Amino acid sequence: MDAWSSQQLSPLYGREVFRSHEADETHERVAHELKAHRSVWGRGKVDAIFCRAELSALSLCILRYGCDVDIEPDALGNFVLVQMPLRGHAEIHTGGQTLQIHPGQGAVVSAHKPVRLRWHADCEQLMLKIELSRLQEVARRAFATRHSNDVGEIDFEMPLRLDDAAGTQWCRMVANLASLLPASSDSSPYDPRWLAHCEDNLMLYLLCHRPNSVRRQHEALRIGSETTSLRQLRRAEEFMRSHLEAALSLEEVAQAAGVNRRTLALLFRRYRDLSPMEVLRNMRLDAAHEQLARHDGTSVTQIALDCGFSHLSRFAACYRERFGQLPRDTSREPGAKH
Repeated sequence: MDAWSSQQLSPLYGREVFRSHEADETHERVAHELKAHRSVWGRGKVDAIFCRAELSALSLCILRYGCDVDIEPDALGNFVLVQMPLRGHAEIHTGGQTLQIHPGQGAVVSAHKPVRLRWHADCEQLMLKIELSRLQEVARRAFATRHSNDVGEIDFEMPLRLDDAAGTQWCRMVANLASLLPASSDSSPYDPRWLAHCEDNLMLYLLCHRPNSVRRQHEALRIGSETTSLRQLRRAEEFMRSHLEAALSLEEVAQAAGVNRRTLALLFRRYRDLSPMEVLRNMRLDAAHEQLARHDGTSVTQIALDCGFSHLSRFAACYRERFGQLPRDTSREPGAKH
């Protein structure tokens, strides 16, 4: 047991629910404690042990069969099962995928997909039974968007790596939760509200640090939202660029972009770090600079008016701030670079 020491898990081993050397008894007890299932027993002698500690929406379990056994619970239904071998190995067949897990590599079995499991004689696993509705609620709080609050079914990619940095931290968190268990089934010395927070934090870590359908959905929505936002920004800028000479209002620009004024301001602050009117002013100044640099004989006054500046002194001040010289200097210096 590399990831978890015997000392770390001793509070959980102290919560023994049953031991058995009989296949039928073990089948009935596991079905009662976890989920009704079919089982086919293979080589080896039954030497089963089951330990469990229940929190509010999460159960910590240790299970060993002591022999080969095939288990078919169909779909789990209302819970997700995290399986992490402490020793030995097991096979998981679900969603058209077959995975062999061993210490350093586990799996998160989805609630809605039929699953078949094969435990080998040498296998003993630490498992987390997570209430699906609570996991979905944690996911909703963490990944809620204005588009949808429905996270739907939750699927995790397999395997669940326990040997990288994120997996090592996950193991520490699980071990820490196990260490909070009292020595017996007596009431915990810890406030149940705080323990519920610890459970939620463990679920949140799993959702945030292991690839899953909620993260993929959230990322797809984020990218879709990003694309929409950039399209709205482009519409606003194209409208401003084609109406430099007009006395545009924020309302007119927002209407052209298909958003309200507040959203328009947020878009420009997010992507341009300026207000819409500051961007419009810079567009007008750039257009004026380009015309002045042509030296085609057009007066500074006319260029200023053509670019939407009605106050010449303000135009000159803004132009100097942006280009480091007055408009007339650009007009008088062919080929000047700024």
